[in-house]
Amino acid sequence: VKLAIEEINDAGGLLGKPVKYEEGDSGDTENKVAPQTVATLLSKNVDVIIGAASSSVSLSVVDTIVTAGVAMFSPANTSKKLSSYDDKGLYFRNAPSDILQGQVLADTIIADGMTSVYVLALNDDYGTGLAEDLQAGLESGGASVKGTKIYDPKAADYSAEVSEAKDSGADAIVLIGFDESSKILAKMKEQGLDLSTVYGVDGNMGNALAENFEAGK
Repeated sequence: VKLAIEEINDAGGLLGKPVKYEEGDSGDTENKVAPQTVATLLSKNVDVIIGAASSSVSLSVVDTIVTAGVAMFSPANTSKKLSSYDDKGLYFRNAPSDILQGQVLADTIIADGMTSVYVLALNDDYGTGLAEDLQAGLESGGASVKGTKIYDPKAADYSAEVSEAKDSGADAIVLIGFDESSKILAKMKEQGLDLSTVYGVDGNMGNALAENFEAGK
């Protein structure tokens, strides 16, 4: 965002005026910071709100933002709920819907020769939606889903969830989560699962996951 503003202003700004930056925290669905942040930003008459990163957080404030006539743009939202949302033409994103990711992941798993899959997904719009799209892609490609476990991303321990995945006898396990995935992967290793048969998603692609997993070894 800061780089974009710098480049816009170096080129003369927007409509002859420099773009100004107001920073705000989107929080998460647990602490519910976003509605307060949005209220503050709207009181300052901002024209565009960039974010949130989380689809669930964006869904909690998108009505307020677009009803105020303000544009909303997320660089990371992937929930399919936002694909056909009544956003008054003011919501945009540059990340593809999970409808696409679910199919690509399914194609990758099947191409690797896996015919049965167990899915572990966090309990929010992102996790449950992507799990549905993944299952549709797997089944259309001839693979089966041995089971799907929707877990609490705030849980202190994932021993039971990992044990269920292990006992399913599936060829592969798909983990749909965020930072808590490090705890689940550590538990998988502890229970003797072959981590080379575990597939991740875009939510797993942050530095925090690798750092936390290394720290937990």
